[in-house]
Amino acid sequence: MMSFSQFARSMRNALRGIGEVWRHEHSFRIHVLALVVLLILIIALPLSSVERAVLVIVAVVVLVLELVNSIFERFLDLVSPRVGASVRDMKDIMAGAVLIASAGALVVGGVILIPYLRF
Repeated sequence: MMSFSQFARSMRNALRGIGEVWRHEHSFRIHVLALVVLLILIIALPLSSVERAVLVIVAVVVLVLELVNSIFERFLDLVSPRVGASVRDMKDIMAGAVLIASAGALVVGGVILIPYLRF
């Protein structure tokens, strides 16, 4: 069983990692800003619980993929400092995964939110 001090250390390490990505990844900061706007809309609009949950889940998936993308990039830079075609392809593929998740989140957000935003 994990002691409180071990848990606290794990939390500090996790938050340090998130802070590292926050400081160095512009796209992560943009996605966090989008999440903040989304949370404001979730609070302000009369959404159902399911709609709220779906919006939070898709936003979290995008943020997690951004973190995984950052891990991939740093790992590849460590293993292969000179960018070859394979390394470039792997980085581009991971960025593509983030792009697809972001586009999907935007579509899901639009489908759920647009009916509530009609003027």
